[in-house]
Amino acid sequence: MPVRSLSLTLSVVIFAGCSTVPKSGVEARNAAHARMDQVTAAMTRSQAINAFETGQLDKARELVTGAIERHADDAESWSLLGRVLMEQLRLDEAVIALRRAVELDPSHAQSHYFLGVIHERWSKDHDALQFHLEAHRSDPARPQYLMAAAEAHLAVGDTMGARSLVEARLDRFEHNPAMQHLLAHIATLEGDTATAAARCEEARLLAPDDESIARDLCRMRFGNGDWAGCIDAVEDWSNRFGTTDATLDRLRARCLVLVHRHNEARGSYRNLCEADPEDVSLWRERGLLAWTQQDWDTLQLCADQLGHLRPETYEAALFQAVVHRASGQLEAAKNLLEWLVEADPERAEAWTVLASVRAALGDLHGAAKARDIAVKWAPDLADDPRVTGVFGSDGS
Repeated sequence: MPVRSLSLTLSVVIFAGCSTVPKSGVEARNAAHARMDQVTAAMTRSQAINAFETGQLDKARELVTGAIERHADDAESWSLLGRVLMEQLRLDEAVIALRRAVELDPSHAQSHYFLGVIHERWSKDHDALQFHLEAHRSDPARPQYLMAAAEAHLAVGDTMGARSLVEARLDRFEHNPAMQHLLAHIATLEGDTATAAARCEEARLLAPDDESIARDLCRMRFGNGDWAGCIDAVEDWSNRFGTTDATLDRLRARCLVLVHRHNEARGSYRNLCEADPEDVSLWRERGLLAWTQQDWDTLQLCADQLGHLRPETYEAALFQAVVHRASGQLEAAKNLLEWLVEADPERAEAWTVLASVRAALGDLHGAAKARDIAVKWAPDLADDPRVTGVFGSDGS
């Protein structure tokens, strides 16, 4: 081969060798770029989280979108985008982002959880339940996901499912006050008032400064028939959190009646009625207490106020009839009571009072008939003092 041709050939070979990058080198360079994109995306996502937590939602969305453009396969970024869109009430877009996160990482518990929250807002409770269960399965150590799944069971009316789910994990969360509080609510829904009160007691011990638990303890003790305990709980609330509100004051007033502390209850109901003079049920309860104490002036006041607020109220006429009887106006009482039993024949109270009024007027046959009807509708009234004129303190 001539020297010139050989030189040319060598030049071509050398040039070709110098200009060709090995395949392994290309892959390494691409991997380096990918790592750099991931690092940059993570930094950008961190900035987006800071913006989101400080309420800068537009900035957060812009930043996390940039992170996704850098690294589109990052489930964390898609999940964050979904949360930002949720806060902006762009729920349809949020679902798309959260579903993408789940596609990239099927065990991404947070995305399942927020999908559940969105479906709750849409009142798609059965779908929400499945998302919350998946969040709990993906991260069983997170109490938030367990509680959300249990509450989703309750939303679809499955109290047994809710209780079973929580009780199965109670060994891990036994000392979690929110979990005990949730079990108390479940027991209430199941009609197990004793368990409800006991669970709420446990939650109260675990979280003595939680106002919601303290309030529910008052209510659940009342529901369990622990009148004295309810009074103690309301007073404990007052000592720990300050002035009670009308709801707790009323609960305490009812309990005072039920433990026969009538004079204290009388003052409580007076204050409650002064604070809310338009509440018909308050005047009804105050009237029942006045009847129990044979406080006819207060009973007349309650009858007048009920007649003013709601003339058709049963107790408005009943209380007035009792006042008539107490003042000796027996015919007036009889006429009002006979009108009441004709208008509402299945209620026992007017029949019991009518029995005593007819007896006082000498109509023993009519009295016996009224008494029989009263006992028919309320068998426990057979020996009730209401028949002779004093209303029972149980408030029934």
